[in-house]
Amino acid sequence: MFAPQQTIAIGTIKITYLPDGKFFVPPSVLYPQVPAHEWEAYTHLLGSDGRIISNVGAHLIQTGTQTILVDTGVGPQVLNSEKPQFHLSGGELLDSLQQVGLSPADIDSVFYTHLHVDHIGWTGHSVDGTQTLTFPNARYFVRRAEWQKFDNPTASRLGVEIALPLLAPRIEFIEDRQELVPGVQVHATPGHTPGHAALIITSHDERLLLLGDSFHNVIGIDHPDWIDLFDEDPNKAAQTRQSLLQEIAQPHTRASGIHFAPSAFGRLMTDTNGKRVWLPEMP
Repeated sequence: MFAPQQTIAIGTIKITYLPDGKFFVPPSVLYPQVPAHEWEAYTHLLGSDGRIISNVGAHLIQTGTQTILVDTGVGPQVLNSEKPQFHLSGGELLDSLQQVGLSPADIDSVFYTHLHVDHIGWTGHSVDGTQTLTFPNARYFVRRAEWQKFDNPTASRLGVEIALPLLAPRIEFIEDRQELVPGVQVHATPGHTPGHAALIITSHDERLLLLGDSFHNVIGIDHPDWIDLFDEDPNKAAQTRQSLLQEIAQPHTRASGIHFAPSAFGRLMTDTNGKRVWLPEMP
């Protein structure tokens, strides 16, 4: 049910989904405005307790000259929340990285789609009681709007309070349509957070969109207008999902979401009735 570690090729660029942990949330919590009967079509995405089963993880991009980590999972911790009700747990990311023959020192760059707890968790770790960066040789990138939201003293720092001071001396800003490296372009996707970004990877006429949390699961592909509890600007997030669906529907294009199951990768197809259908790409 959970998305496995998986590598695909986009032209000459390799992209690997690296599992870090698990995410469980009741449908009525994630989509509070959606009637219960709507979930009858999605029972295959629910666990025995009725909660949505999702992954937590990161993406690895290998271009041949650069090794880029996209987000850093939730880290070695367990988070149980009663309001809103959800469960997050992680800790597998470095083992997943080792399975592709890499260590934290091999990462050239870390790109954050956004700065939420389940995307920034492995930024630092404790060494002899002192927090230090997990990926010591990396450059760290995020959109300016995402970083500067913390200039507001009322902005929540829950779950990111350790990572932010570690990143402060090293963070670099990159904006919409700029390339992180050749073939890997930033695509502004605001709504989930103000500075949320996707990445568009292009090589040899093939494309892959790394969606971050623009879509929390594949249900959002069927219902981009459904209001997601964790979207900071729900209306903007819905507009962004509609726009991204147009991108994903382009020829020779695949997409990947951090929380997608049963595979992190897939493509948008059209069935005989003209309806959009998400087709997971299983290993």
